[in-house]
Amino acid sequence: MAYSTTLQFAQRSGLGLRIVDENVGTGDNLETDFDLDFDNVITGSYVLSHAVSSSNNFTALIETTHYTLDKESGRIILTAAGLADVGTDVIYATYWYVEGFSDSVISNLISAADDEIDQWTGRKWDTPTSVTEYVDGRPTLGYPTTDNPYVSDYDQPDGIVLKNRPPTLIEAVYFLQPILSTSQFWNYDAASGDYTDRTTAVNSFTEAPFILFDDAPATNDIIYIGSSNIFLGMTAVLSTLGVDNGNTAIDWEYWNGTAWTDLTETDVDTGASIFTASGSFTWTYPYGWVKTTVNSSSSLYFIRGTLSDGYGTYPQLAALTLIDGVSEIVELRNLALHNGRVNFISKSIPAGTRNVRIDYKYGYATTPTYIAEVSMLLASLQAFINLSGGSYNDATSYSLGSKSVTIGEVYVNIREVINQFKGRIDGIYAMVGKRINVAAI
Repeated sequence: MAYSTTLQFAQRSGLGLRIVDENVGTGDNLETDFDLDFDNVITGSYVLSHAVSSSNNFTALIETTHYTLDKESGRIILTAAGLADVGTDVIYATYWYVEGFSDSVISNLISAADDEIDQWTGRKWDTPTSVTEYVDGRPTLGYPTTDNPYVSDYDQPDGIVLKNRPPTLIEAVYFLQPILSTSQFWNYDAASGDYTDRTTAVNSFTEAPFILFDDAPATNDIIYIGSSNIFLGMTAVLSTLGVDNGNTAIDWEYWNGTAWTDLTETDVDTGASIFTASGSFTWTYPYGWVKTTVNSSSSLYFIRGTLSDGYGTYPQLAALTLIDGVSEIVELRNLALHNGRVNFISKSIPAGTRNVRIDYKYGYATTPTYIAEVSMLLASLQAFINLSGGSYNDATSYSLGSKSVTIGEVYVNIREVINQFKGRIDGIYAMVGKRINVAAI
């Protein structure tokens, strides 16, 4: 979600103009195509209506129902319903437009401005988003103490300062296993009902790669992956990438004690969960996950992937690593979130590297008005620089690439606008605070 809108850009940058009740044309029960006087119409700014000539009794036209509008060209096309509704009335339009910048170009300028704001402030200023963060636990040898000959040290409760700001909700915290191997891996051929044990192969790079699901994967073939611990993701290294046949899909599930239940998986690397790319995918915690047996195996935490459509080229697996093996789930009552720090209450973080996983949300329910203003101002600066050709000070007249630059009142005005916009941006950044990076050596 963008921090500002193209309409805010048009209204506040000084580059937009508003047209009120433009006479677009008169209907004749036949003509469906009409053109606005200006192109580059801005999203959310236009209202079309019709009325009998010389009448102020306007009736609104509804987009899609009565007409379509190509904003970049300003072309209006009446639908059959619109043609009937307008009849021989006059069509009127009220709208904002920005000369030289289409709605989509302005959207791109705003998107770039929003990225800059995030980098400068170190915060996310719109709808809270879920994120997973990994941190190191305590040093293996612990921290030194100097109790004697003095009084005992005060040991502050364990805590973790989160990278993404502002955190609004801690969803889950896990202490992770340092090493987790695949306890059981089965290929299952739905046609024959045969299981093939591939456990040794997935745990070693020295074993030959094999085709996933079956030698000739088909709909309803299955892979089963089991572990002695709950795990929340996996990384697959493929010797041959699967090629999507256009409908390739895998239904991932876990056993909840009664039935196989859908997992909610997310690709860390696009295509990883359907084996069209090497990489990782994870899933949200499977509530109620319990151990079960598959093909008389040991009782393990199993997930399974059922192929619901085949491949153009079959994927071949070289190695598989289970990630985020859970050694302990930290109850939320043992956590407190304050000023971007997760404090652990009556709970110590274990020693380890990247052995703490925190799932949380960060962001603002509503973008503050001053951030929306910065977004619009930064986008406007880029637009004014484009208009001036990047020079508005010393040039007399020359061409630079596709731009012609001429000194004069208009360029002096652009220079003044840019300076004032920059001053306002700096003022808001001073109020919000810019991010700083500190490195300890």
